[in-house]
Amino acid sequence: MESAAHWPIWAVALQESVFGLGIRHSTWIYPTANILHVIGIALLVGSIIALDLRLLGFGRKNIPAAAASRFLTPIAVVGILLIVPSGLTLFTADAGPLAANRVLQVKLVLVALGLLNAILFRLLWERRLPRWDRERPGLGIVQVLASMAIWLCVPVLGRLIAYL
Repeated sequence: MESAAHWPIWAVALQESVFGLGIRHSTWIYPTANILHVIGIALLVGSIIALDLRLLGFGRKNIPAAAASRFLTPIAVVGILLIVPSGLTLFTADAGPLAANRVLQVKLVLVALGLLNAILFRLLWERRLPRWDRERPGLGIVQVLASMAIWLCVPVLGRLIAYL
């Protein structure tokens, strides 16, 4: 962890803002944000991994790829809607040291890559999902494998922030 002298000024200002002080001095705000963040991660990562496994061929006899996507994508979106505000709340409470934390920085880069990969996947393959099991594109499979790797690493890095 970087020393306070190396913390970005904007992060220290955010941490010492009324919002940052309120989070740290409240009995309930930080733990509630933490719980919502964990639930959001479970919804996001769980639904993404389930869809990715389906796209790799698991369960294809029972659940069409397009149906799995229609069912799981809204769950992932709910996860994101929980993660963003709760993550910003958690960050604000300790913005100085967190902004300088390399593990958090790598985690955020992976989140951006994961979201970019998901958007590109939708743009490239959404219309082909009904025939995915007959015509699985090589690039699509690479994207699915990348998705799994990225989204499994994100919560691991999130846990490691406290220790590294």
